[in-house]
Amino acid sequence: MKYNNKGLKQLQKSLKQLEKNAKSVEGDNHVPFNEMFNTSFMKKYTDFTNIDSFFDASPFTLETQEDLQAIPEDELDIFVSENTSFNTWQEMLSKAGKEWTAKKLGF
Repeated sequence: MKYNNKGLKQLQKSLKQLEKNAKSVEGDNHVPFNEMFNTSFMKKYTDFTNIDSFFDASPFTLETQEDLQAIPEDELDIFVSENTSFNTWQEMLSKAGKEWTAKKLGF
């Protein structure tokens, strides 16, 4: 009986790539909004094609990170619940983060 270890070698290669990908997302990451809230994410979960049009349609002025932090959370949650598949901004942000991480890991 002959043993074929092609599958084992492929598995080892895949695991090494996964390890490399995991190291690239390890620790704190500063991900641009357009990367985290990419077109695919926005089309799937919102009424918009990109994060810019999402915020342009909102009643908020958003030009800096500080502007985002100054938005009352309950008001942002209302806009999110009316225009996305999520109930809150935190849910939307969490889902985007999970999908970004999965993509970086190669899933």
